[in-house]
Amino acid sequence: MTRNDGDTEITLGVLKAVEINSNITQRDVSKNIGIALGLTNTYLKRCVKKGFIKVQQVPANRYAYYLTPRGFAEKSRLTAEYLSQGFQFFRLVRNQMADIFEICQNRHW
Repeated sequence: MTRNDGDTEITLGVLKAVEINSNITQRDVSKNIGIALGLTNTYLKRCVKKGFIKVQQVPANRYAYYLTPRGFAEKSRLTAEYLSQGFQFFRLVRNQMADIFEICQNRHW
């Protein structure tokens, strides 16, 4: 997994978590996607800066996070990219396995 793939996966996880529950805490996002709390804060801030998420303060020093229309579009784009990469990986593995089976068959294994 390249650094960019990791960024994509984390950003997608953050956007999904916010879409599912706008009252989610940073700690809950962190637990849901399996990253450190500080990294979660960084990604949330990055998403806010890019206009993917809107933050609204609610009582008791808490925040509510909302996906913006741009955030929904980015989540859709990242999901499509993630699925495309997954399909490419499985096609590659399928072809490699077919080659291995052919070698085995030629050697009568």
